Amino acid sequence: MRGTDVLKMLLSGSFNMIDERLSAVTDREWSERAIPGTSKPGFILWHCARILDWTIHSAIEGVPEVADSPKWQARFPREALYGAGIPGAVADQVTDATSQADTIEYLHEVKPAVMAWFGRQNEETLDTITALKSNQQKHPGYLDPDVWAAVEDLDGLPWWQLLARPSGAHIRRHAGEYDVLVETLRARTSAR
Repeated sequence: MRGTDVLKMLLSGSFNMIDERLSAVTDREWSERAIPGTSKPGFILWHCARILDWTIHSAIEGVPEVADSPKWQARFPREALYGAGIPGAVADQVTDATSQADTIEYLHEVKPAVMAWFGRQNEETLDTITALKSNQQKHPGYLDPDVWAAVEDLDGLPWWQLLARPSGAHIRRHAGEYDVLVETLRARTSAR
């Protein structure tokens, strides 16, 4: 077994988990809050897709993200950045401004770009140390105190850890959160 095989499986699994949930979410579930103080399910899925784009392109490579293209800049609220460390009101705007279909289309553009990048990696390149703070300077808002505080512990870690943490464990944590919230919404609907 090689570490690259494990990371590839983890990364592919992250894309599949998001895609499965995006395909099953209803319009009502997308934008309805299940429990006061929690994120809306649509925001969680959008954030997960954005995290995959952000991790590889911005955090690791320091290059423009798929979301930086004019197409996605016009569709995504710019102040939402990639969803980490933003105010709840801004997160709520994502579900108003972005649809399930947009997020599916975006995820389907991010996946081949990320997997092509991963296909060029090996055990040595994945040990490269992340210049996160330097890479974040290229994006307005990414170093705002609350946003930076949400990710600063990733600065200086090897690339493989960013694949395992934001692109792996973080996605799975949000998938569990999403599942609980959507099941709460569905139970409420069936009880009516």
